[in-house]
Amino acid sequence: MWEPVGPLPAHVYWKRRWLALAGVIGMFVTIGFTAAALTAASSDLGPRDEPTTQAAHRSELSASADPTAADPAADPDAADPTTTDPAATDPAATPTPGSTTALSATGVPAGTTGPMAEGAPETTDESKRPDDTPRAAVPVPPTEQAPATGPPVCTNDMISVGAEIDAPQHTVGDRPELRLVVVNVSPQACVRDLDGALQEIVVWDRPIQNRLWSSNDCVNPSTQDLRTLVPGQPVAFAVTWSGLSSNPGCTAARTRLPAGEYTLLTRVADRISGPTPFTLVPR
Repeated sequence: MWEPVGPLPAHVYWKRRWLALAGVIGMFVTIGFTAAALTAASSDLGPRDEPTTQAAHRSELSASADPTAADPAADPDAADPTTTDPAATDPAATPTPGSTTALSATGVPAGTTGPMAEGAPETTDESKRPDDTPRAAVPVPPTEQAPATGPPVCTNDMISVGAEIDAPQHTVGDRPELRLVVVNVSPQACVRDLDGALQEIVVWDRPIQNRLWSSNDCVNPSTQDLRTLVPGQPVAFAVTWSGLSSNPGCTAARTRLPAGEYTLLTRVADRISGPTPFTLVPR
């Protein structure tokens, strides 16, 4: 039965047998690979569900091992409603959302310098600064030529000193801008030392009896500032006043000046301006 029988040569029948055998073997190989792939897929699905099951088992084991987790009566803090977190009852221990103010051990905002009266706000920078606001020239006598040795030193008679405020009336709590204005009123250019320590802007009461604030009390160190003053051309300096009082050396508590009538005076060395009145009204 193994020998091929038929009208065709024997090798033709052997080739047909080998092809049929190869087809059967290929079918079994395909079935095997398919079964292996299905097995691998089922094994991949299993571990993904396993952690959830294991976590549930661990929760059950923890609950059974710790009786306080399942029984609130076994936990004294849970049973006693008066026991609370100290941070929940202490406002100082709970930060305010969005607050960035750092506090020192005394509860004063960090960075505050100098004594401050209770309820007074932290002061702003009260340093004098050049004021470059354009100003009209002041009428002066016909200009004279400077001597060959150069412009002389400005004497007090050669200059005028003025006091200005940005508005004659302010509300308590405002930060008025106060100005010192120097003008060479002589007919020739002269040189004057406008050292920051020689300039001063002062707030007095009205009538002028009590000195209430000065630009030199807490800031404005000495810095030499020699300037050639052109006849009739104003030179101005300004300071933003906090509205608080001060004393020489800034050693006393600074308090908010109340509503009332006040006087502004300025000076350059011993050349003093005339008084400029202003008013603070209630907020």
